[in-house]
Formats: sequence, structure tokens, C-alpha cells
Amino acid sequence: MQNPLDADMLALSMNGTYETRNRWFDKIAFFSLFIVVVVIAHFIVVLRSAIVFSEPIDLNCAGLSACIPAGNGWQSEKQWRYQQNTFTLDSFFTSGSGGVTAIVSCQYLLAATKATPKELFEEKASEIGGSTIAKTGQIEMGDGSGLSFAKGLQNGSIPTLHWAYIKSLSGGSQGPTMLFDMFFGAVQLPNNRRLDIEVYQTAGDTNLTEEIFKSVTENLKFTDNLLLDAGSKIVAEIKGKGLDSFLSSPEDGQDRESFFLIKDARGRTVGFTMEVLGSHFATPQVQAARPQNGDALELAPEAQLNILAMSFYYIRGRYDQEQATFFQSDNNLKEFVWRSKTSGPSGRSSAEIVLGKDGIMTIKEFGRRDKEKDYRISPAAIPDVLGEFVFSQMLDSHWKEILVDIIETDGRITPALVSRTDVAGEEAAYVFRVEPLDGRGFFEQVYLDDQRQVSRRLLQQKNAYTLERTIAENILREFPEQGSYILQKKDKILEQDQPQENSEY
Repeated sequence: MQNPLDADMLALSMNGTYETRNRWFDKIAFFSLFIVVVVIAHFIVVLRSAIVFSEPIDLNCAGLSACIPAGNGWQSEKQWRYQQNTFTLDSFFTSGSGGVTAIVSCQYLLAATKATPKELFEEKASEIGGSTIAKTGQIEMGDGSGLSFAKGLQNGSIPTLHWAYIKSLSGGSQGPTMLFDMFFGAVQLPNNRRLDIEVYQTAGDTNLTEEIFKSVTENLKFTDNLLLDAGSKIVAEIKGKGLDSFLSSPEDGQDRESFFLIKDARGRTVGFTMEVLGSHFATPQVQAARPQNGDALELAPEAQLNILAMSFYYIRGRYDQEQATFFQSDNNLKEFVWRSKTSGPSGRSSAEIVLGKDGIMTIKEFGRRDKEKDYRISPAAIPDVLGEFVFSQMLDSHWKEILVDIIETDGRITPALVSRTDVAGEEAAYVFRVEPLDGRGFFEQVYLDDQRQVSRRLLQQKNAYTLERTIAENILREFPEQGSYILQKKDKILEQDQPQENSEY
């Protein structure tokens, strides 16, 4: 039997050990918290001392420049990057452990929708998740505070930057609660452009975040984009004349057909393209509906889309590549529908682009996951299938160099510098250079004959290609199976006047 005294001694001993352990746990917890506080404080001190801004970084042919934090822990490529119809300039601050703890991002949107500031703030807060809009405000970019952002803007207008302080306390169930501060600002620019500024960090110093945001804002510079204004005027003149005026002469009234053989840098024929442009005012459906008493005819909406274009390209190789498109527009390019189907090494895909009367362009991508996106295009935007009209109109104007937004078949909007070049030593009446400004370094040299039709193209992409004008018979001879197929499809499509929703074209 155990001695009661021994039992009491054992209990005291155990209690003492438990209390000692508790004191050690408390000390460890306190010490850990102290380390966290010291690390955060050190981070804030380092971050504050690291706010050294770069020299102005220009966005090519946009009249825009911005300064961002660089050096002393801030990492940036110091150049604008193109992605998804937006140019982005970023800078990141990394902690000693390598994690990103602060980000500054300037985003130049090429075709921004006209959302209200409140809608933009709510959308941004929704993207973050579990956040609140703690404060909002606005900055007149030309209020005499030393900002040079608004110098030279159209009609002397002064843009306003609307901003919001967005705060989040949601850290998720997998980790401790994390303070997330963000300042977001947006300013609407001419030609449906918009500039967004985002500054956020995870250290919980709101004043520091606001200080960086203000510094970025104060160093913005923007002037009128005269090249884009010129491009807007050229596109407006094309719309004013009517697309049918560029298609054929009144004497022949025929559709414009263009056939090209594609050759690689070694002169080998590797593919072909075919394009057909036509103006169909009197389709069979319209003729049947025409009143017999001479009264004016109000066309159905689909009959108003009387400009038709069909294109097809094929590249032969280990993995054949091909794309078929069908374009239908009204005569003044206020509305259009553009469908495309593409196949290649990455598989098959299809897309539909619809421009409505409200100026909103909706892009639908069909695949494993259907996607839909809306854009409000600029006055300088023109579908790639109508690119030749830009050259012709430039010849009728005094402009030697312009900037236009080229809309591609997948909805990609690419600013392109179009310039008329010297024709000395060239077997062409006119020569144009087209340089997409998406950072890839690609360009195209386009040669026109005295009828202002393309006779040859030189494409400098990852590889160099030459497109030489030819006739249908040569395509049939070089590519008998593909050539016969697409020529038959061309006739079928033009007879139908428009494809069915799920038809193959």
C-alpha cells in the first residue's frame, strides 16, 4: 500500500512540472510572437527605405510613361508586357525568405468597357475575396499639383483618377488571418483606353501602401497619341465611304478574290491562302421581299450585313495547320459577325466575334471551357480581314504613318504601326510596313500594285515567310486535295450568303 505522504509529494512534483512546462510554452509563444513582430517591423523599415523609383518607362507609341519601384528588394523587368489586350508594367518586393510581399502594377487597357468607378471598385474587391472598400476618392490629374499626366490631352480635357482603399482580413481556413491592403485607381483615357493602378502589400502598413500609390500616380505622364488619332481618322473615312467602295469598280461588280502561295525562307512552297471579299446587296431573300409598287424596302437585320468575306489558310507540315473564317458586316462597319475555326498541333478551336450597335464587341471562344469577354473597341479598330482598306485610304490621305488596333480572328486586339515606305528598287507601286506593337518584334512588308491590290507580303515572325500572289489553278496543282475542297466551299458559302450557326465552313 502506497504511503499517503509519498502520494502528496508525487502530486506536488507533477504540478510543478506542469507549471514549469506551461511557463516554457508561454515563453516560446511570446518569443515567437516577438520574432514575428520584429520581422514585420524590419520588413516595413526595409520596404520604406527601398522606395526608389525607376526612370520613366515609356509604352511604345502610346504617349504614356510610368515610374515604378526598382532596386533594393524591388524586382521588375522595367518594360511593358502585352497580354490579353492589356499592357502591364509590374514591380515586386520579396522578403528575405523569397516570398512576394508587395506588388505594384500599372495596366493599360486597349478596349475598356465603360464601367462606373463604383462598379470597378466592387469588381476588384470581389476578385480579392473577403474584402471591404474602406475608403474612396478622386484625383484631378491636372489640378496644378505638379502632375504632368494631362499635358496635351484632347480638347484640353483633364482626366480624373478614381481610387479606392480595399482592405481584407480574410486569410482562409488553412492559415492565420492575414491583413491585406490594396489601393486601386482607374482613369478613363481617350479612344476607349483606360489606365489601372494597383498597389498592395501584406505587411499591414496602410500608410506605406498609400505612399507608394501616390508616388506612382504623381509620376504618370500622358500626352495625346497623335498616331492613334490619325488611325481613328483613317478608319472613320473608310466607314464613311462604305466598305463596298473598296471592293470592286462599278464596271465589273465582281467579288474580289485573292490567292497566295506561302513560301518559307528557303523558297519552298509550304501552304496557301485564299480570300474572297464581296458586296451582296440583293440576296435572293431580299429580292423576293422587294415590293412591286416601288415603295421603299426596310431590310431585315440580317440583310443589312451585306459585306461578306471568307478566308482560308493552310500550312503543310508534320502537323498541318488550317483556319477558315467567315465575316459579315454592314456597309459602314457599325456591326459585324466573324466566325472562325482553327486546327493545328494544339488541337481544334473555334470562335465568334460580334460587334453590336452599342460599340461592344463580344468574343466567344468554344472549347472544353467556353469563354466570353466584352470589349468596347476604339475608333481606330478594324478587323484584320479588312486591313487592305487601310492602305488604300492612306494613299488618299496625307498620312504617312498611323496607329490602328488590328482585331484578329480570336479577338486579340493588337496596336499596329502602319507606315508607307520608299518603293525605290521594288517591283511594286506602293509599299507599306506593318509593325505589331505587342513586343514580339514581328513585322510585315506589304506590296501593292497600281490597282492597290496586294501583290506580295513578307512576314518576319519566328520564321520568315513570303506570300506571292497566284491564281487558283496553281493552288489546285500544288495542293490538289485541299485546294479542291476549299474552292468548293467558297462557292457554297457565297451561294448561302451566310453560314448556319453550327455549319462547317
